[in-house]
Amino acid sequence: MMACQRETIIPEQVTPVERPSIIPEKLDSVPRMYITVPQKITSRDYWTDSCSVRIVARIQGRDTLVFEADSAQVKGRGNSSWSAYPKKPYALKLKEKANLIGTGKTRHWVLLANWMDRTLLRNQVAFEAARRTSLEWTPSGIFVELYMNDPDYPEYGFEYKGLYWLGEKVRVEGSHFKADYFYSFDTSDKNEADFYAWCHYFQGGVWQEGEVPVTVRYPDKDDYPQYYWISYLRDECLNALQDMEDAIYHMGTDTWRSKVDLDTFCDWYIVHELCFNKESRHPKSCFMYIRDGVFYAGPIWDFDWNTFIKSDEVPHLKIRSSLYYFQLFPQPAFRNRLKARWKVLKPRFESLLDYIDQQADWIRVPEERNHDMWPCYPNPMAEAENDGHVNFDEDLSFQEAVDKMKEAVQWRIDVLEEQFALLE
Repeated sequence: MMACQRETIIPEQVTPVERPSIIPEKLDSVPRMYITVPQKITSRDYWTDSCSVRIVARIQGRDTLVFEADSAQVKGRGNSSWSAYPKKPYALKLKEKANLIGTGKTRHWVLLANWMDRTLLRNQVAFEAARRTSLEWTPSGIFVELYMNDPDYPEYGFEYKGLYWLGEKVRVEGSHFKADYFYSFDTSDKNEADFYAWCHYFQGGVWQEGEVPVTVRYPDKDDYPQYYWISYLRDECLNALQDMEDAIYHMGTDTWRSKVDLDTFCDWYIVHELCFNKESRHPKSCFMYIRDGVFYAGPIWDFDWNTFIKSDEVPHLKIRSSLYYFQLFPQPAFRNRLKARWKVLKPRFESLLDYIDQQADWIRVPEERNHDMWPCYPNPMAEAENDGHVNFDEDLSFQEAVDKMKEAVQWRIDVLEEQFALLE
């Protein structure tokens, strides 16, 4: 077993400084987060209470304690990323809301491990692409080096856990968008599904039409008595979604045009195509919401698996038959709006190449330390014919993987320019 790296500086050794923005933007290096837990985090189903959190940032050559909180809660998060991967992701819930990264106060934060991503940048770059669109809200986050104590060996202090993405959780509360009903479409949520939607999806190498698991994310069922949720609120959420489906599936009338926000559906689609994220075909980690009787797509989430890849396949639009896009694409109004949105977004996406370079330079030093501890290798859960490769850069150096990601973005921009021009 690989020995854990230890950190000699602990939060109590630095001087707290009051700052209106908790983690400043101008830092000398990636900040360090220290989490003290009373017991090891072994579950993604149950919170561990009585945890403390401290964040240390190096500002003008000085280590500064910019945030500390007690009575926090921590648990594991994710599906396969929690159960099968060596580097574990976490969910963090603070006792009091905090504006950690300048995006507003919330109690709910996530620590993404990004273990399978050799660049560690896939989610960050996808989120940046989405922020350049009309999508109302996209999770924001920053990179941190995470340290956690080992409760069994308190004398050793903090263990280095690696480079993580600290960011906002996808939820209505505390975000910058409002929704009457908020849903996730995810085939990995079958055991948690509240009901099923009738959509198109890709399975077993063929496109199919049928039931897709849907989980209600808002209203939060935990805020209501179980009998109220089962007897009333769940049906209300289901009926609202079915009204949207009825409008989409009856395209013979113009009702759907007043029910569907075309810009978000176009931009959500374009981001997935740009990043070559095919998981929406399953679907997986797909979010949509209803507000004032209008259906919106977004926000985006989960772009670390099999994305930003320059494929040798014949270029085409990978997800145009998934979810409700099978019904939307035949409509001239949708195709025309999609082409118009691409003309607006293409120049914004072209500068993503510079953004990738900036982010790579920012994490270059801690990435090396992270990779020494958590080397990225072919994933045993990936398809056998790919020899376990997920993103096909697992064997590359960090810079080689970054360069390959940039090539994939430019290639995809060129593909989309060609493909959207062919839409009539």
